Amino acid sequence: MDVICDTSFLMVLCYEPIKNMDFLESKFGKTTFLIHTAIIKELTQIKRTGKIKRSKIANLALEIIKKETENKNFQYIKDNDSQNLLRPVDSQLLAHALQKKCPLATIDKILIKRALRKGSDIITLKNNKIIYLHSNNNRAEQI
Repeated sequence: MDVICDTSFLMVLCYEPIKNMDFLESKFGKTTFLIHTAIIKELTQIKRTGKIKRSKIANLALEIIKKETENKNFQYIKDNDSQNLLRPVDSQLLAHALQKKCPLATIDKILIKRALRKGSDIITLKNNKIIYLHSNNNRAEQI
């Protein structure tokens, strides 16, 4: 299963120990996290201009993305539509999730609500556990 990740999810994923990481794989098979090029730009910006802790987390996320891309657990996605370059990153991610019919991974509550309304499933974190929200019935699953 492909999962599109936003910046906030990646930063938490790389910094906090997640108790049930194998949940997605046991439920849906091999999981590949898709990283939009705009997320790399956001992480690079945070690395340069963020406060010390956020800067270090962003740097760690960039290192993990690079390593996991080499291991084929992460994959980069590009936006070939020049119109999308003018849209906010969250809108680009949501458009990709809807187009590819794959879940969007985020901890941003506003983006979660927006994505569920539009029909995208969500992967989020609560108490360091993976939560899967189905858009069609807003039912959460966790293990």
